[in-house]
Amino acid sequence: MGRTRYMSNSRSGVRGTVSKGNVIYDAADKEANKEIYEVGTTKKYALGTRLVTADGRVFRYAKAEGDLIANRGAVNHQIYSGITGGIVSAFASGVTEVNILLDTVTSGSSFFGVENNMEGGSIVLATGAPTICRQIVKHKAGSDAETITITLDGPTTRAITAAEMAEVMRNPYQALSQTIHTTTCSIMGVTQNAWSAGEYGWIQTWGVSWVTPSLGTLGCGMYDRELVFLGNGTIVQSTDYDPTSTSHQHAGFLINRTVPTTWSVPPFMMIQISP
Repeated sequence: MGRTRYMSNSRSGVRGTVSKGNVIYDAADKEANKEIYEVGTTKKYALGTRLVTADGRVFRYAKAEGDLIANRGAVNHQIYSGITGGIVSAFASGVTEVNILLDTVTSGSSFFGVENNMEGGSIVLATGAPTICRQIVKHKAGSDAETITITLDGPTTRAITAAEMAEVMRNPYQALSQTIHTTTCSIMGVTQNAWSAGEYGWIQTWGVSWVTPSLGTLGCGMYDRELVFLGNGTIVQSTDYDPTSTSHQHAGFLINRTVPTTWSVPPFMMIQISP
């Protein structure tokens, strides 16, 4: 019997048994499978939680910053922040907590102003060698010019010096958009239905799906199999753009058999964003 699995960072299980931090339930359970296609304003899982169906499709739990159209890619438009205050205390190697000063110039409070707003984000310490990159597990709320403690997902592997530079990135599934900075952002997954701003739900990142095409010429040429995303989340075949001047994000490949010189085929594809 096939099974669907929520990975260990899910906050609560739909049903089934708990084993080594994973929640597993039967993929034949219609109520469980239905959740893939639901959106709502209540947060049920940690952002970025991974769901795998029995047929191998992969979904990630995410939040919409703006309205999202169904069957299109959605981008993470957030930019990283350099916390110029840096690490304000020295730490020996092997710690899982560090202190950072929320700098007023880079508005550290816009990242850490709400408790655990940066959960699932990343912090990088690059002043010393080797560079340390860890995921942020939790933190308290802080204001600009305030020092807060950040809990990391694993121990550091070298000593940290006082005032060492830190850079942070939000959880990439925290603010999905289809209209903001779409030509300079990366698509994190494909929506299965329409979302309103502020809603939570699942975006597909791997496996068979149908994605809205931008042009009606998919697969009309020989060996035209690769598909890429446009900024609005639609797909085109990679040969529609000059690779010497542009580098569009890989979306996946056409599944259907196609006939050269014939008009379009239904854009059933194998999404290849994050397995």
